[in-house]
Amino acid sequence: MASVATPAAISGDLSAGQILANAHMMAPAIAARSAEIEQLRRLPADLVADLRRAGFFRMGRAISKGGPQMSLPQHLEVIEVLARADPSVGWCVKIGTDSGLLAELLPPGASARLLPDADMITAGQFTAGRGVLEQVEGGYELSGRFPFGSGITHADVVMTGGIIHQHGQPVTGANGMPEIRLAFCRADQLEIEDSWHTHGLRGSGSNHYRAQGVFIPEDQAMRIEAALFEGKQALYSSGFNWVTTMAAVPLGCAAKALDAAKAAIAEKQGGIPPRPMGELENVRMAIARADTRYGAARAFLYSAANDFWAELEAGSPSVRTKGRLALANVESFRMAVDVTRMLFDLMGANAVFQGQVLEQCTRDALTLNQHMIVSDAALATYGAMMLGQEHPSPLY
Repeated sequence: MASVATPAAISGDLSAGQILANAHMMAPAIAARSAEIEQLRRLPADLVADLRRAGFFRMGRAISKGGPQMSLPQHLEVIEVLARADPSVGWCVKIGTDSGLLAELLPPGASARLLPDADMITAGQFTAGRGVLEQVEGGYELSGRFPFGSGITHADVVMTGGIIHQHGQPVTGANGMPEIRLAFCRADQLEIEDSWHTHGLRGSGSNHYRAQGVFIPEDQAMRIEAALFEGKQALYSSGFNWVTTMAAVPLGCAAKALDAAKAAIAEKQGGIPPRPMGELENVRMAIARADTRYGAARAFLYSAANDFWAELEAGSPSVRTKGRLALANVESFRMAVDVTRMLFDLMGANAVFQGQVLEQCTRDALTLNQHMIVSDAALATYGAMMLGQEHPSPLY
């Protein structure tokens, strides 16, 4: 299989503008490989190499570390373009580009040791309740089994975590809760399971992974607290920059479904007697509703992201600004489910065959919508933010 783009086709100038241009340039060839990506249940190695070279995994890197230090809205735009080509590619780039944020949040020594190159890729998740971190001299030994390692098959560094134990017993903090840490290690220190057999987002390679007594130096174990973000530049001063970039993936998924539906409508006939589908009132109404829902969700996300970023650069965003961004994130996911289902129903039996774009987009949207940060329980906390109550997590 040929690479998505030749080295000569990708500019060496990896500014924010060129990285976005690279995304647009590579999108058609990425889309052409969607069936291959689904079949592999991971990103092909040559595609990962092209994505690295195009600069997508360095979007969050600080200027001082050789990166473009792109804003939240700029991140969203690039990831949306890639997700419109293939949602699994968009998702993996979203996860992998978090390496730039992590390079600034980790202590300098750990950052230099684990993430020395601007194009390195991270995987894992910002949760710490599934593992055990047994205290040993100089750090911890990590053990546990962890799910949803999106992109772990091509990652350099993995983020996971656990509850601190001492002499086999959990350590309780001053607040009466177990002491937890995020833990960072090289991907080759972990065992990856072939567990990602799923309904949708099949190409993301979000396999389970295991750690058995992996040594984690003290400076590679991060405490999840508000102080993590204090005194840093805007991109690294709020966990919202970490969380919100995933909203671009369902946006891209819905746009891909709309593209596919419109292309099919232009070619097919329907009704009695048969006539071009685009002349049927029910088809026109369905497209109008789908485009409106997609456009409203997209406008909501970018409006909320721009407002949040402006306040973040000026100091500290208000709780309602943060709440609005959280709600826009949720709406992107839920919109993608509604739009893909609407279009799937519109196209009828034409959409049911495996390999059809609408069939894949519908599965991908449903799978994306299972993420815990867009659940009803999470939505209630975002509603509380709109009423002026801060989110209990330091990530928000």
